Formats: sequence, structure tokens, C-alpha cells
Amino acid sequence: MGSTSQTTQNTIAISGGTGGAGGAGTNQGGFGGLGQGPQVTFTSTSNNINFHSALPVEFKDSVKTKNKKPCPPPVVSYTGRRDILEQMHQFFGQNQGSRHIFVLYGLGGSGKSQLALKFVQEAQANKRFSDIFFLDATSEQTAETDLKLLAPMGSEDTAHQGLQWLASQQSEWLLLFDNADDPKLDIGKFFPPCSFGNILITTRNPEVCQHAELCLNGQVFRVSDLDVKDAKNLLLKLVGTKAQAPNKEELATAIVKELHCFALAVAQAGGYIYTCSKLTSYLKVYKSSRDKLLAQSGIQGQSQYALAVYATWDLSFKKLSLPAQTLLQICSQLHHQNIREEIFKRAISSKKKLQDSDLQEVVRELLTQIGGRNKDWDSLIFSEVTRELQSYSLMEQNQSDDSYNVHPLVQHWSALSISRTNMKQCVLAILGLSVPWKFEIEDYKYRFEILHHIMQDVEPFLHSIDKGVAVWIAWVLAKHGYYQYAEQLQVAALEASKQLLGKEHPDTLSSMANLAATYRDQGQWGEAEELEVTVLEARKRVLGKEHPVILTSMANLASTYRKQGKLNKAEELGVVVLEGRKQMLGKEHPDTLTSMASLASTYCNQGRWSEAEELEVTVLEARKRVLGKEHPDTLFGMANLASTYHVQGRLSEAEELEVAVLAARKRMLGKEHPDTLTSMANLVSTYRKQGKLNEAEELQVAVLEARKRVLGKEHPDTLTSMANHQEKFHPLQRPVALSAGSSSVIAHPVSSAPLPTTTDAHPLRQKTRTKAINLLKKTLRLPKSQ
Repeated sequence: MGSTSQTTQNTIAISGGTGGAGGAGTNQGGFGGLGQGPQVTFTSTSNNINFHSALPVEFKDSVKTKNKKPCPPPVVSYTGRRDILEQMHQFFGQNQGSRHIFVLYGLGGSGKSQLALKFVQEAQANKRFSDIFFLDATSEQTAETDLKLLAPMGSEDTAHQGLQWLASQQSEWLLLFDNADDPKLDIGKFFPPCSFGNILITTRNPEVCQHAELCLNGQVFRVSDLDVKDAKNLLLKLVGTKAQAPNKEELATAIVKELHCFALAVAQAGGYIYTCSKLTSYLKVYKSSRDKLLAQSGIQGQSQYALAVYATWDLSFKKLSLPAQTLLQICSQLHHQNIREEIFKRAISSKKKLQDSDLQEVVRELLTQIGGRNKDWDSLIFSEVTRELQSYSLMEQNQSDDSYNVHPLVQHWSALSISRTNMKQCVLAILGLSVPWKFEIEDYKYRFEILHHIMQDVEPFLHSIDKGVAVWIAWVLAKHGYYQYAEQLQVAALEASKQLLGKEHPDTLSSMANLAATYRDQGQWGEAEELEVTVLEARKRVLGKEHPVILTSMANLASTYRKQGKLNKAEELGVVVLEGRKQMLGKEHPDTLTSMASLASTYCNQGRWSEAEELEVTVLEARKRVLGKEHPDTLFGMANLASTYHVQGRLSEAEELEVAVLAARKRMLGKEHPDTLTSMANLVSTYRKQGKLNEAEELQVAVLEARKRVLGKEHPDTLTSMANHQEKFHPLQRPVALSAGSSSVIAHPVSSAPLPTTTDAHPLRQKTRTKAINLLKKTLRLPKSQ
């Protein structure tokens, strides 16, 4: 600001300030500071002169700029996002006089620009800023064109002069950069070279947020989906007179949920309903013609919504490299959340082989594009590919666990760009190749984490999954209770193996054993027994009676006998298996301990509680030594021992073990892993029997809601929880608690070698489970389980 002085001749001299320091360098040199200002001298006849005028006002009055680009208003239908608008007003209202940078980033079509324009409209009404300047930052050229309009009249017509002029206006102006999406654009070079002023940026590129993060007064906000209430209100506002249905609120809510509350999709739906549909029929039309509707553009009277949802992303897709396009297309066939690099890393290093050699080559090619190097994995390449997708907000990284998310609508859109007709089969093959046949804690967690990816729209493709990996996918499905899907895959794999290898080939017998295990888990014990007897006899003929896998077959058959109530046969086989494994593998080998746990289950069914407890204590202590205190098998042993205490009425001891198991499973597997939920269900029944009804009810509701969310409403475990909840737990009956361990020892699908597995679930659970599910089905008038 200039200096003011008064002489004895009442002459006032006003001079400009000294030029500022050169601007900070970016890719190019920074702009120089402002030069020496003009000098004005005049004489006053007054002895007392009071001069109060800020330099920016004098400069604006004396030097005119060309016509600046007007800031457009938000669409008239704008609604919602009140929380972020208040946050923005609060941010720009603090520390006035210093530089502020606020970045709104997110997926194209999420409503970033409209939010920014709404903020500007409200700020203008509140007279928060001295002036507002709008810049189209779509490209370097558009930004420079708009900055040229700020150059003073008579000066050189350049963006540099526009920035120099803006830097001279030491007031509370706002500079809005809209659509700064291009990752190649260095938006920082267009910031005025001064330490004051306010900057608001909308972008798809999260890396632009660095400008705010490096600023003393900086803030960023990710603009995602609208909340349900705002989305519903926007739709009803756009629909106008077409929203006369008596249940319009419910209809609108259902529509916006189907659209994932995505701003542009909701706006398009409103325009379509208003012009050529009804609120009552739109959802049906959308479900049958989703891609066609989302590809339509133009909403009457809403020029800002002229671009279709899909067209908005098409512009970004065309700029992506081939590896980035490939990864996005792969992700379109996965669940939209929790996409991990580990999936691809495990798949590329897998020794499994697909049955279809052509498919194997295609999968190898896809993995190579995104980071695969022969049997190795290059994480640096993968991070570069994901970074490219993130630069257009087509993918989002979860900082807490390094997984990635893709918006569901982006998934649908990117699936349309796939030229390969077998991409789903490729992705299922990648998942199958990634499945580990190990039993460490991280392997249990990984198999659970990929479950929702396997389940993503899998039903229509069950028949076409490569038989080389079908057995692995079926195994994951069966271990998490999706028996019907697992059965379909196992039946197909068995038939293919019979035709390709013969009825008594070891791999064919392994496929038969796996199918038998799925029958057993579903309560189809007759079918399971028939197959297991066939497998046992065939293996004796083909491999010899002393082969280790014979004990595996005997153990499986013993489990089936026990569940059928054939306890003497189960005990006879169980003793043979246990003694054989002690001699062959040693007393504390994991398979030997599994056999001991199975025999303890038989004793429990026979009411021989003391003998069962003795074996279970032995198993538990040995597993603690061999596997560790928090290994999943150790926790299964604790859970079984707790159940034995429970049925003997030793509730305090049962509770102590169940609380420990629950805490450990939460730490090791996560709060919503199926085994963790089983532990919660077990503790519920103990609380009930102890009369701790409030604690029991709270846990039961949590279990039911989590199982609905994680496993689905039709999953057997969820049905069990629903039955338990409806029955309100008779005080003398232990409710159903599933998945305390696998119910069988499944042979390796390739080598047929016995492998360590988890223990059987407590013997009382299967009977109670069937009873509980039948009770629920009776209520719902569904056919009973056998």
C-alpha cells in the first residue's frame, strides 16, 4: 500500500509501493513482483486532510480490465449438501487477509461444480468476497484464455498480465478454477503471485489436493454420493408435477438408492421421468435398460446436465493408458469395494494350471499388463496404474488398508468398454488361482476377503468357470456356507474329471470327496455317506490300505456317521484314524489333533462328557504349543471346549473361554468374519442361560444384522440367527451356533494328500441348527430341511 505525507504547503504526495519479490518457481520461472507504482501530487487549501482509501479501490478505478468471464449460477434444481456448504463458509470466513485454498475433488458427475457454484451464489449474497473470478480449467489453453480477460486495458494481452493485475488487488477476492481434471495440467502456475486471496478448485484429480495441503490455510473435501435424503429431494424437485403418487417419498427413495445417490444419475432420472416416464414405473424401466438410460444426455432447461453419466467418464477413459483401462475392466467384474493388489500378486505366482490353455494365456497377458512379470510381481508398476486411475477419480484408495474402491456405476460403465467376451471367466480364473491352500491366519483372512469378489454376479457363470480352478472357488464358497453354489461347481468338476481322467483317478476321487463334504455340511448325510464309502474303497484299491489319504477318507466317513447318529461306527473309525495318525504323523501333528477333536465330538454325542473334555483339553494345550494361542485351529479348540462346559452347566467357565475366543477372532480375523460372528452367537446363548438377557439381546441383534450384511439374508447362518431371534431362546435350549470349525477333512484337489484342517463343529450344533432353520421355514411357509 502507498505512503501518505503532508507538507507545509498542504501538498499531498501518493506513491506506489516497492515492487515485490519474484514469484515462486514451478515448472517455469515464477512471475516477477509488482513494479514501482505511479506518483500523484496535488495541493489542498485545507490544513487538515483525512485521506481514507485502500489501494485496490484506487487501482480498480484508475485501471480498467477487459470483461471478466461471468461466474454461472448453479442449476435451479440444486439441493442438499448443506453440511459441506457450511464448512466452506466457515473456512473462508477465518483468517481473512491470508491465502486460502479449498479443493473439491471426486468422480466426474458427482456434483463438484454445482456445489462450488452454489457456494459462490451464497457468498455473493453475503458479500463475503470483494470480487469473484471464474476460470475454466479444463485445459491450459482455457485457463489462459480466461486469465487474459483480467489483464488491464492497454496492457499486453496475456495470462501473465491478468495474474499480475489480480495480485495487485489486495482484497478478499475469490478465484474459482472449475474442472481442473487433466493430470498433466499444473494448476499452480495459474495462482496469482501473492500471499493473499481465496482460491477454490474443482477437480477429478486427487493430486491437486496437494496445493491445499501445502497451504497454511488449506482444506480438501471429497465429493461423493449424495445422502439419501438430498438425493430424494433432488429427484422430486426435478420430477415436479410427475411426483403426484401417494407413495412418492418411498418411490423416490427406492430410485435414488438404485442409482447409488449419484448426483448426475439422479438428475438424469429426474429429467427422464419428467419428459417421458412416471415415478411409479421408472425403476422397472431402469433395471431393464440401465445402460441405455445412463448413456442418454440432455435435460430440458438444465444445460449443466447436458452430458450423460457415461459420456462424462468416456472422456476420461479415452485418456487412460492400456494397463489402466485393463485394470478398470478387471475391477468391473469384482465387487466394487476392497479390491486388493494381493489378489493379482497371488494369482501370478500360483502354480495351479487352468484346464483351458487359451484362457491361461489370456489371464497371463492381463496380469502382465498390470504388474505381472513371469511368476513375479512388480508393485511399482501396479501403483503407477492405480495412480493413473485415481487421477481421474475412477478409483479410490483406502488409506487405512491400501485396498481400492470403484463406484458401482463406474463398474457398470467400464464393463461396457470390454472387448473380450470372456472377461468374467478371466477374473474368476484370477480369483481361483489366488486361493491359498494353507492354514495360517493370513490365509483364513484372505479367503474370506475374496468371498464377496467371487460372489459378484457369479451365478450365471457357474457353468463356465474353468474346471482347473472351479474346485478352489467351490472350496471357498463351501467353507463360508454357500453350499448350493459350491455343489454346482463340484458336480461339474467331478463329471469333467471322470471324463478326462477316469472314475478312479486320484484327482477324480478328491473331487468326489469334496462334493461329499458339501453334502454333509448341508445335512444331506445319505448322499455324503454313499460318496465317501465309494471314495474309501476306491482309494484302498488304487493307492493301497497304508496310504495316508486312506485315513483322511475314514475321518470324513466318521464325521458323516456321527451326524447321522451312527455313533458306534463313528467311534470305531475315529479311534482307528487317531491311532493311525499318531503312528504315522506323531502325537502333536495338526492332523492328529484334528482326529482327536473329532473323537471328542463323538464322545459328546454319546454323553461321555468327561472323556470328551479330557481330549479337548489335550487338543487345546497341544495346539497352543504347536500352532500358537491365536491360530484359528486353536480358537476352534477353545470354542469346542466352551460348548462342552456349557452343556454340563459350567457356564462361568464357558463364558470365560467364549469371551477370549471372541476377542482373539476380532483381532485376528476382523469384527465381521463368519467365525467371529459364530463366537458372538455362542456367547449369546451362554448369556441367556445365565440370565444376562440385556447382554444377550444386544449381541444377538448385532450378529443378525452383521450376517445379513456380510453373508446375505438367505445364507444358512443368517437364517439360523433369524430363527434364534424369533424363538427368543428358550432358557433351557442352546441356540444354534455355526461355523465353529469345518465339518470335514477335505482332500487336496490335485495331490490328494491330507492337509491340516480345522476341527468339527460341536456335535450338538448341527441338530439345533436344523431344528432352528425348520422353525423359521415353518413360519415363512418354506419346505423343511432334511
